[in-house]
Amino acid sequence: MSLENQSASSSSNPSLYPLSETEHGFSFTTEQGATYRLDFTSDSDYLPDTPFADSVYSFSILPISGSFDRKDPRIEPTIVQALHIFFEADPKAILLYVCSTENGQERVRSRLFRQWFSRHQQGGYERFDFNYPDQGLYMSAIVRSDLPERWLIELTILQAVEQNK
Repeated sequence: MSLENQSASSSSNPSLYPLSETEHGFSFTTEQGATYRLDFTSDSDYLPDTPFADSVYSFSILPISGSFDRKDPRIEPTIVQALHIFFEADPKAILLYVCSTENGQERVRSRLFRQWFSRHQQGGYERFDFNYPDQGLYMSAIVRSDLPERWLIELTILQAVEQNK
């Protein structure tokens, strides 16, 4: 992943926090001093017997240090920018996001992520939700809309989730 185009994007949207590259993705620090890590981790074992196994990644938003302000309006566009950079680097990627069950807030996290996606959806991506409230599992997959096998990917993930729940 490369931050080459970030400066152009940031200058047109000054509300973004600057992203720094890390071993598995990016990090950024808010005005209040909170540091977040955005990890994109290979998850090829999730769909091992498929032709797209090597394209599967897990996405994590990890609060690392500082005082976290959930109402900070600059966090959302910064995370969205990181997602765009990720998909530019790997257009065939399948990005899985499982909402943390910490504090029993997985449903709230899922709703927030869905709202972010809807606000920033420009027709270039598809999101598939796999929600099982009884088990506390809220998971989404994001792929580019121009990926020919996107419906096969959705079906394959659904089958894997159903087998493992």
